[in-house]
Amino acid sequence: MRNPFKLSAQDAPHRVNLRQILVDDLYRRALFPLLIFTPFVYVFYLVTADAILQRPAIGWILAFMVAALVSRIAAVLLVDRVKVRYPDPKVRIGIFAIAAFLLGGSMAAINIIAAPIISLEQLTLLLIISAGINSIAIVSMSPSLASYLLYMVPNIASMSVAVLIGPTLMYRGIFLFLTITNLVSLIFMSTFVHIKERRSILLRLKVDEANAALQHVNEQLNSEIEERVAAEDALKQRNAELETLTQKLAGAQNQLLQSEKLASVGQLAAGVAHEINNPIAFVRSNLNSLGTYVNDLISMLDAYGEVERESDGRDNIAKRKLEQFKSSINVNFLREDIPLLLKESSDGLTRVEKIVKDLKEFSHLDEAEWQYVDIHQALESTLNVAAHEIRSKADVVREYGDLPQIECLPAQINQVFLNLLINAAQAQEGRGTIIVRTGRNGEWIWVQIADNGKGIEPAHIRRIFDPFFTTKPVGVGPGLGLSVSYSIVQQHGGTIEVASEIGKGSTFTIRLPITSSAAGAGRTVGTSSS
Repeated sequence: MRNPFKLSAQDAPHRVNLRQILVDDLYRRALFPLLIFTPFVYVFYLVTADAILQRPAIGWILAFMVAALVSRIAAVLLVDRVKVRYPDPKVRIGIFAIAAFLLGGSMAAINIIAAPIISLEQLTLLLIISAGINSIAIVSMSPSLASYLLYMVPNIASMSVAVLIGPTLMYRGIFLFLTITNLVSLIFMSTFVHIKERRSILLRLKVDEANAALQHVNEQLNSEIEERVAAEDALKQRNAELETLTQKLAGAQNQLLQSEKLASVGQLAAGVAHEINNPIAFVRSNLNSLGTYVNDLISMLDAYGEVERESDGRDNIAKRKLEQFKSSINVNFLREDIPLLLKESSDGLTRVEKIVKDLKEFSHLDEAEWQYVDIHQALESTLNVAAHEIRSKADVVREYGDLPQIECLPAQINQVFLNLLINAAQAQEGRGTIIVRTGRNGEWIWVQIADNGKGIEPAHIRRIFDPFFTTKPVGVGPGLGLSVSYSIVQQHGGTIEVASEIGKGSTFTIRLPITSSAAGAGRTVGTSSS
């Protein structure tokens, strides 16, 4: 059979906490019974007052009990100090057990000493008082079964002795039987209360332990959840960064392809311009020579006319033939039209030379370094190159301000202007107007390219500079022009902004520093790498 006082292997880890709680409960419950015990001591004094005269020891015992009660009440009231001084619960429960034994023994001594010399009524009062105190003590000292037994057993045993040596009671045997029965029942009752108290405390400790374990598990779960959430957030952030980097890489790659394409087009344009310049040069030379020759022929015809007029009608046959021939070739018309044809041919060559010159200036293949450039000249060159795209769709209005030359990469800036001008032309639904404005603001210059086309949807404004984003029909463009333009302007340390209204058109504003910090960085890198 399992010993109820012995802790099981499952409960053994709670031994120290169990003892600590039992002792704390013992001191906590002791105050009320001790306060009740004080008037009982006074009743003891009243009952045994006559006996004290015969047995002074009874008075000394009562005085000792009062001193013990005062010290016990002080110890209970100052329990925190006692706990600090005696942290070991075994010591504190020992102190309490000794005090309980002294009080129980004192009551037993009074019962035995006073029994032979008091009346039957006084003996009955002593027995009732002792029994009442035992009932109060069973509740107050249930956390410590040993303390209760040390207090109760001497007290009840003395009651039996007092019945035997005191005044004769009617039904003494029955009273002795009831006293012994009371002793046994109180022992069983106190044991039951003590065991229930221990089980209640153990159950509470187990619940607290389970709650603590559950709280620990919850904290671990919360920590793991927080770590996983943090990991997911970090993963999302990393994915977003990777997506951004991928977009930037794609944009950079396409910008590189666009730049290489621009370089190839520029090289082709420069080569074509060079090849065109050669035939233009000898055609112009030939036209100049032809003009000289025509002038000489006309002079010769004039001389023949003089000779004809001076012939005085001689050789009429030859004269008539000559007039017929002159009439057939319309000499007068040729004399008037040939100089005009030569002039128109010369003007055409001049226009071709200007287009070739603008094409070379637009490509700037021989000017790949940072340099100071006239923005107005760059705009004019770009307008001439893009004339075939613009001429049929819009009229160009120039509103130029007074600008200094700015430090830039000419070919790239021309590419920005070209992209914006072509976009402005393609935005026209009918024939419209493109306004090119320029101005200066401190150490910055600005260029505006405005159109009165269909405008840009508000939902698309924030995305127009993203690579591959386009609202144009399939095949019109890959959606890289504005992205490349944005990167070029950023590379120059400038900004590009857009304002648009549906049905009224769009305005792109480019702001560039007059002296670019990126130019110095580019030169530094170029110097160190060389």
